[in-house]
Amino acid sequence: KEAPPPGAVHDRNRQYLIGFAVSSASPAVAALVTNPVEVAKVRQQTGGPESARRGMLGNIMHAGRTQGISGVQAGLEMAMLREASKAFFRIGCFQPFLDQIHDPAAGPAPAVKRLAAGMCSGATAALVCNPIELVKTRQQGEAAFGYRGPLDGLRKLHASEGMLGMWRGTGVSMARSAAVTGPHLTVYSLTKEGGLSSGLLADASPLHMLASLAGAFAGVACNQPFDTVRNRLYNRPDEYAGAIDCARKTVAADGLFGLYRGFWAHYTRVGPHYVITFVVLEKLRQLFR
Repeated sequence: KEAPPPGAVHDRNRQYLIGFAVSSASPAVAALVTNPVEVAKVRQQTGGPESARRGMLGNIMHAGRTQGISGVQAGLEMAMLREASKAFFRIGCFQPFLDQIHDPAAGPAPAVKRLAAGMCSGATAALVCNPIELVKTRQQGEAAFGYRGPLDGLRKLHASEGMLGMWRGTGVSMARSAAVTGPHLTVYSLTKEGGLSSGLLADASPLHMLASLAGAFAGVACNQPFDTVRNRLYNRPDEYAGAIDCARKTVAADGLFGLYRGFWAHYTRVGPHYVITFVVLEKLRQLFR
């Protein structure tokens, strides 16, 4: 196989850099809109029976009544930082990983290779960004950890739990991120390409919205149990010996449905979040082109 000409390598590297930049910026914008639903989802998953009964809208209203806008937008700064940093790897690494296992000159990559690339990029993002994810989730939960902001949260987390504590729940977080990123980016890219090849939709916002909603549903359906276990490990560190113990106790107490508690709150946040993220991402990508 001949090496690509220097100009082609330069263009490919430029596209990778653009991909990393727009992958980081677009989800941070989306977090401004969708963070209240994320707060409701976390409280459904980690709170007691009362939080579970309230549902998504009830938890948002309860947070507003008891804590005001600071409760509704709990952990917003950390959520934006988390989205920007995590998506830098989760979305930005997808194409470079895919190009390592599939030659673009051979045509569109099959679904299994897209799934593998997405799972690798998702796991990488979770590993690197676990401390940010942990602080963000604790800020959004009902338990009082006393974090005043991103830097204060990271400092207090390190002071109280050390380096090992900052990577608490990393295994389940990596599994969760792989489980959502692989299906999400696979379904998104296939839906987008299918819409274009059929001639029914142009490469514009309606197609990006449709692909985002389809990818979001696939991702949430696959990763919700991991998400529930991870959030409980983050917010109730003294109750569980680990991810398997948490899953076992959750199923024992609430049945298998307990692992899917907050599913619609999760999708209600993730669906619009991905719509905003990928509409903005595609616009920025076209602008850079």
